[in-house]
Amino acid sequence: MSSGEWIPASGEDDDDGDRSGARSAAPVAVPVPPADVLTDSEAGARPTRTTAVWGPAGSPGRTTVAVNLSVELALAGRRTLLVDLDTYAASAGVLLGLLDESAGIAQACRLADQGEISAEGVGRCALRARVAGATLQVLTGLTRSDRWPELRRSALDAVLTAAAEGWEEVVIDCGFSLEQDEELSFDIPAPQRNAATLAGLAAADRILAVGAGDPVGLPRLVRALDELDQAETAAGAVVEIVVNQLRAEASGVAPRSQVRSVLEHFAGDRTVSAFLPWDRKALDRALLGGQVLAEAAPKSALRRALSALAGTPQEPAEGRARRLPVPRRLLGAAR
Repeated sequence: MSSGEWIPASGEDDDDGDRSGARSAAPVAVPVPPADVLTDSEAGARPTRTTAVWGPAGSPGRTTVAVNLSVELALAGRRTLLVDLDTYAASAGVLLGLLDESAGIAQACRLADQGEISAEGVGRCALRARVAGATLQVLTGLTRSDRWPELRRSALDAVLTAAAEGWEEVVIDCGFSLEQDEELSFDIPAPQRNAATLAGLAAADRILAVGAGDPVGLPRLVRALDELDQAETAAGAVVEIVVNQLRAEASGVAPRSQVRSVLEHFAGDRTVSAFLPWDRKALDRALLGGQVLAEAAPKSALRRALSALAGTPQEPAEGRARRLPVPRRLLGAAR
């Protein structure tokens, strides 16, 4: 597991029993210290920024960006909550090496359905991960994709509102689909699979639209941006394009210029906020060890680009990277 050893924020297991068999020894549950959630006076002095990381289908790297962006914010001293709202393939916990992951977002939504949600309640449902010397709280995603009906839109809105009251930075890992699910005719409002992504976008002050910088990823991104224009987003939300997996082999000579030219021609006056270089070696090292880039490849160009995207450019820390045994890491990811 990662040097991001995890500490559950509550002793409550998720009622689906997803924790069983993941580890040989049961973890120790500890309460969340009061300092993990902003007090009323702090919340007024330090307004929360909510960032939704979204992008089209095709694995453009949404979760990689969301997880490492959250870590960089936490390393900068910002109280940060990462929320996994991908109802198709939640994986933020896996990237952080949280082998004993439970569906924290489902627990929080149950509290919201009971009318008991608050910043402290969100904190009790979140896991606390120690990564690269910083503490990051994670509201983990669904452990199975067929559990999406547990995330009702009204509950999600309440959870995200409570999160904004308790943390300085909320980073939301969204799914790809913006399709408005057709409401079925029931006596009560029917759940919608894409409600989680739509709720995340509606709650965000900043939307990072992540697309792959290759001949397949760029057209997907352009079409998806048109869909985003029609979707419900927070009033005044800023949309920033993030071109990921950029490499000359797929984009030609001077890949940044090539990508800018394509986006200027097909995506109107949108500008690119960040180019993230393709670094498969660093990403594989991090994934295998259940680490983040700040631990596995602190000096990599990709890590530096993500730090700049977070607005926290810094010199990478020395001596934090370490490799961990393969079997337990892979077994945890396969659960």
